[in-house]
Amino acid sequence: MAHLIAVVERSCALLAAVLLVGCGSSQPTSTACNGRDALCARAYDQVAFPGTHNAYSNVDESFGAPDQTYTMTRQLEDGVRVLHLEIYAFDDDAYLCHAVCPIGKKLLVDGFTEIRKFVDDHPRDVVTLLMESSNVTTDAIASALDASHLGRRLHVQRAGAPWPTLGELLSNGDRVVAFLADQTSTGGGTYPALLGRWDWTWETPWNNQTPADFTRCGADRGVMGNDLYVVDTYLEDQIIPTPDHAALVNDNPFLIERLLHCQAARGRPPNFVMVNYYEIGDLFADVDALNGFSDLPDGDADAFAPTWDDAGTDLGTAPSD
Repeated sequence: MAHLIAVVERSCALLAAVLLVGCGSSQPTSTACNGRDALCARAYDQVAFPGTHNAYSNVDESFGAPDQTYTMTRQLEDGVRVLHLEIYAFDDDAYLCHAVCPIGKKLLVDGFTEIRKFVDDHPRDVVTLLMESSNVTTDAIASALDASHLGRRLHVQRAGAPWPTLGELLSNGDRVVAFLADQTSTGGGTYPALLGRWDWTWETPWNNQTPADFTRCGADRGVMGNDLYVVDTYLEDQIIPTPDHAALVNDNPFLIERLLHCQAARGRPPNFVMVNYYEIGDLFADVDALNGFSDLPDGDADAFAPTWDDAGTDLGTAPSD
């Protein structure tokens, strides 16, 4: 009997050890932040992040006139850390879609759930949402955040306070920074974790149709000098974007020269580099270079004709929405 008890005890101990190892194996072993140890000590507003324009609109999910190839999950897995989301009311619900929802849409709560699953599975990554909506209230958006359980991961940034480092965000469990435009016009309550997009960011013109349009580095939306600088680098001269079309501006030297041009024009590197078809071209390499993790790719900072005067005033015309 004693021998049997000893065998059982050893078996139980072995099982406990296996279970412990199994549980431990699911825990992150990396101490890096967004894949880089050095970023842990860097403030959020001092980091460059790769981003996708109309991130939800993709070929894999059969959207009409898509701007991306892959799902948001695949984008995040590949290293994208800023997702641009447009939100519309359709069929009595809130959807991710690009104005014409019948040609492609995804329930907002499903999109938030997809993002929440990624951040829960990747506790060493900070993700940013650049959201806008012309007809969905903040209450409806907050409801979708709550239903998806993404809301509990949102960072609340207080006006006038310095931005935390990526390491501090992750230590606090604040893995998502969410900016929302159009809050005043759409109505609803005030939610501290839904940061006013144009209060915190400023963005270059989005409707670039010729190479000359990319010389514009001033604020089309938001106030120039806000904490976070968004540089849009995608062409809007075709109804249906294509990967080949994206390559015209995503490939170096065009992309790096565009980024260096805007960095020189504004005296600071971009924070959010937004593109279509992110897998085409040099987005990730250029963001790494902006963050100082590699030498800048070959490119001429003066390749774009300067469009600002000695006082730093942008001489290019920034069209409105």
